[in-house]
Amino acid sequence: MEGLISSIRPLTHSTKIYKDQCVFCFDTPVHGPLYVDFTNYWAYCSLHISKPGIYLKHVREVKERKSTADESDDPPAKITRLAIGVEGGFEDKDQFEYEDIYSIHIRGADGTVQDIEFGSPSLPDIVTQTANNVIAFSSAGQQDQNNQWEGEVRKNSKHSDTLVQLDNGVKVPPGPWKCSIPDCDKTDNLWMNLTCGSIFCGRKYFDGTGGNNHAVDYYDQTKYPLSVKLGTITPQGGDVYSYDEDDMVIDTQLAKHLQHFGIDMMQCQQTDKTMNELEIAANMNFKFECDNILESGVALKPVFGPGYLGYVNMGNTCYMNSVLQVLINCVGKISNKYLAHSAPSAEIPTDFGAQFKNLIHYTQNPGKYSVDPDGLKPGQENGVRPALLKSIVGKGHPEFSSTRQQDAHEYLLHIISILEKEERKTPSLACSDDLCFEVEDRIQCNASQKVLYKSRKDYCLSLPIPLDKASNFAAAQAWETRKSELEAAGEKIKAEDYVKYKVSLMDCFATFSAAEIIQDFLSPATNQKGTASKTTGLKTFPNYLMLQARRFTLTANWQPKKLDVLLDVPEEIDLEHLRSSGLKPGEVELPAGPTEAPLEPDPTIVESLMGMGFGFEACRKAAYHTKNAGPEQAMEWIFGHMDDPDLNSPLVIEPPKTASSEPTVSQDDVQMLCAMGFTPKQATKALKKCDNNLERAADWIFSHADELDQDEPESSPSTAPSLPDGSGRYRLRAFISHMGSSTACGHYVCHIRDKEGRWVLYNDEKVALSVTPPKDMAYMYLYERM
Repeated sequence: MEGLISSIRPLTHSTKIYKDQCVFCFDTPVHGPLYVDFTNYWAYCSLHISKPGIYLKHVREVKERKSTADESDDPPAKITRLAIGVEGGFEDKDQFEYEDIYSIHIRGADGTVQDIEFGSPSLPDIVTQTANNVIAFSSAGQQDQNNQWEGEVRKNSKHSDTLVQLDNGVKVPPGPWKCSIPDCDKTDNLWMNLTCGSIFCGRKYFDGTGGNNHAVDYYDQTKYPLSVKLGTITPQGGDVYSYDEDDMVIDTQLAKHLQHFGIDMMQCQQTDKTMNELEIAANMNFKFECDNILESGVALKPVFGPGYLGYVNMGNTCYMNSVLQVLINCVGKISNKYLAHSAPSAEIPTDFGAQFKNLIHYTQNPGKYSVDPDGLKPGQENGVRPALLKSIVGKGHPEFSSTRQQDAHEYLLHIISILEKEERKTPSLACSDDLCFEVEDRIQCNASQKVLYKSRKDYCLSLPIPLDKASNFAAAQAWETRKSELEAAGEKIKAEDYVKYKVSLMDCFATFSAAEIIQDFLSPATNQKGTASKTTGLKTFPNYLMLQARRFTLTANWQPKKLDVLLDVPEEIDLEHLRSSGLKPGEVELPAGPTEAPLEPDPTIVESLMGMGFGFEACRKAAYHTKNAGPEQAMEWIFGHMDDPDLNSPLVIEPPKTASSEPTVSQDDVQMLCAMGFTPKQATKALKKCDNNLERAADWIFSHADELDQDEPESSPSTAPSLPDGSGRYRLRAFISHMGSSTACGHYVCHIRDKEGRWVLYNDEKVALSVTPPKDMAYMYLYERM
């Protein structure tokens, strides 16, 4: 041992310890011993440990199962928090007692192996101290992610200690209360302003329930920042909203602020639902979707083995699990390229390629990770936890690094952006083109009849859902009216009474390609403003076509809403009629000049961001300043401008540039990038690549370090990389479904057609044969070229 002690690397608070799972597979201490190397603090299983050294050996033995609320005589605890594994939240169903057993494992250079009892007096102090530190330190990036989801954490309001309260003599009675607006009859969902004591109703929800927005309107008039929801006040606190901070907050001086208006917080009792309870109720109220998408009431036969590996939900990771299952099991080029990849040995725990390869390998060759559920040992999981991959993919991303629920569509685009980045570093990994295609817009000046063709790359075709094309449009409209009447009367609505719109997927394609009129089109042919017609088609057809059904939209009041619609989705589709091939014989091309109206924010991106809770004008600005690049880029823009005082002020749209104009670069932006250590040439190149968007340029520099000093090639059609193209005939291969009221909550699963032609349901770690695959309720569809 003496010769090995010098190899022990000192532990610091910045040291990353990978101790929960073997870095080369998915073994945990439950599967068998894990050995944590004292030189790099990586964990190895018995199969992957090899080099001489000193290790902490860790075995986790499963003990007798804990009793749960369902098994005890006590009634189940009330759910008061939208959380998993915490007090007041949802309980894990399978909980066991575990005993962790540690020892010191010595592997000599001569091949000798020795295990020494932990705490033995024969161990040198440095070995014992290092082992104790490894046990005590949190694992890298995995603090409680595996079994706990805290949901939203409320912060202390910045106004708690500085709030000015008016000495207006207002004393608020214990109830009943009513909105202060004379014409408003709201007696619930009431909020008392903590500056003046006035009472107003809350926000109106997308379905017409809630309040009439009077509390928000009052803040807009007065800028009094804090309000408390009446009926939620208890000796422990109450629901406080800060309009200035645009979030639920903790008022550390709530008792004092309430006493100012004659309210003794210590004597208050809850009489109305808290915001957490309302959110929990909303997320529990999707029985119809769950029953149909999860095929409840039908005995589903579990499947296991190659291709049927489940991915364990590590706390709201079902969106990630569903997207990865579809990519790995369906897009063969992605799997084949990464299986042949060899990562640098020093970067295994943090290398995307290495961890993605691990997941692909064990999905195709799961062994002990995918077995007959009846043969599972107590405490053994049927599936793997891709925790290291989640940490790598989410690194630096404000949403995907969190444990909150996310949008599967946005995650897909994020994964593809990482694949593209890996391809730039390692060209042999090129595989994203299997999903890539070109969309082509045809713009025709209605005055001169001359045309312009513009194309762009995309990886997922977003399709609008035209409710007016529903085969049962009249019946669905009648039900909407009837539903409103029942809600107004306070009557209970039965699930079996619902009438959902029924729309054909082919009508969605027709709406996507339908002509639209562009107003105020400045024609370079006539030099006058007029109108133009715009149609959209596909210039190339990829090997795999991913579709997103726009089930999430906004009401006329800009409130997020999920469309209650069933889609008629064919197993096979022919999209050749959507093919666009550029300038046709007899068409005259528009001359160079101002060829388009000023850029308008993409409504789809705006809707997506507003569904996450951002303001209307902020969402418009994000889409505009990222050139409608996509929801993910727009969201990153918002997070980078959260402190801008004018974030929610009206968007000012710049006049369009002419087609022939060379993009000019702001010298101020160049200097800001130079201050980060880059040369003027590098800064200028980045800004030109990103349409002079400083934030995107900074990100581009860091992700394209190998391209910074390369000379730009002459642009010509021959140098542009070609995309796969072929027949527009496809067959449905997979689909991802979402249950819940918005992409920020609920649950995702996916269905995949296997090699035998059977539909298989992947519900996190549970994998089973599907009996009635719910194609009509899916959110995303993957079609494979026939």
